[in-house]
Amino acid sequence: MTVTPEEPARLVRYYFTLPEPLAVPDGYSWHETYDHAPGNGIQKFVNLTFTQMSGASRQQAIMVATLESLNRAKGETGNPGASDAEDLTGQYTTVIATTFHYANQEIVSEWISPQDVPAEHDPLNRCIEAISKFIRCYRTAFEAPCAVPTYEKIGPLVPFETGKFSAFSSNEEHAGFQISEWDAGGTIMLHHANFSDFPSGIEIAPEHEDRLLYFRRMLDQGNPLFLWKERYVEARGALYKEGNYGAAVTLSNTASEVLLDGLLGLLYWELGRKPEEVATIFSEGRLARRVKSNFSELLGGNWSLDGAGPISDWFHKCYRLRHRVVHGGYSPSRLEAEVAAQSALALSSYCWERLAERRKKFPRTAMMAISEEGLRKRHKWCGSMQKFMSEVAPREPSWLDAAQAWRQEMHAALLADK
Repeated sequence: MTVTPEEPARLVRYYFTLPEPLAVPDGYSWHETYDHAPGNGIQKFVNLTFTQMSGASRQQAIMVATLESLNRAKGETGNPGASDAEDLTGQYTTVIATTFHYANQEIVSEWISPQDVPAEHDPLNRCIEAISKFIRCYRTAFEAPCAVPTYEKIGPLVPFETGKFSAFSSNEEHAGFQISEWDAGGTIMLHHANFSDFPSGIEIAPEHEDRLLYFRRMLDQGNPLFLWKERYVEARGALYKEGNYGAAVTLSNTASEVLLDGLLGLLYWELGRKPEEVATIFSEGRLARRVKSNFSELLGGNWSLDGAGPISDWFHKCYRLRHRVVHGGYSPSRLEAEVAAQSALALSSYCWERLAERRKKFPRTAMMAISEEGLRKRHKWCGSMQKFMSEVAPREPSWLDAAQAWRQEMHAALLADK
């Protein structure tokens, strides 16, 4: 197999430092070929060379920061305790991944996010996929609980070099990997949110204190309105920071199920239904039935699991996908995980929209789940709600406490029936 002079092939090699060291010998090499070929007919391959280095560990930087905080708290200047962390050395594994520089730009341009481009059409994703597959095989073969690097766990800056492809003999081992020389390279910045050295989220301001205290109270109660949001935030973290797409799907669906059952419980609580009367509705394995019948009855709207709409999208793109991941061992793509997370968020938005429409029937639930601010954003803050909050709400005991007590009784009755 030769390269035509009019269309010379080029190579690219990336330098990936893994998120944690891997126990392979320094200089260890792994070569993988692919059936698909670029336009010039040369078989694609990825060659991985593992290099081991030692230096200041990640824990050393953490300890230095901790000691500096300790000294600051004591009113001392400088950082005299930093020397205590100097012996905390660590090991680092860098993979030099080499492949063809060829990329199908017409296909690449079809994707919004660069990490979604199929590996056969993008050299960077092809190398990350090869590293991931190697480490998945390694950890399974040796039962080693090591991290599998994903696009989101690598970088954010990855150095690279390009080189000229040299002719080779068909008898050469790893044929096609030899090159005549490497050109000057550069650095590519990956498109993800995994910047672990910098905080994510907004900085706390005085006006946020009441919001924090409200959520703290819900956390102490195990309130599902807190728990669904927490699972959803974890799903986003798994998706955008960790690159753990399977976990993102399962967490997105968990968040959705917590939201649906939590909201349904609040509706029955506000209707004054006795916990033991409705406990069987919340039986395991009946979520789809609850969505189709109970929500439609209480909140109105379209809760069909088929057709078009946010409920159907969630059921097919999140709920069923989670089943494949959990019970079939399926590894979803980043795009599938993102769609699942988006469908979970769309589901919550639809729940709040329907609740806002039924705010006069469920004013307590609406205020706990949406609040005045949320109703105003939806143009649903009306005179009846103002009157309820000024004349009725102040005379009633804590809704959070009452709803939590109702949930506990309902779960106790549900367990008693098993």
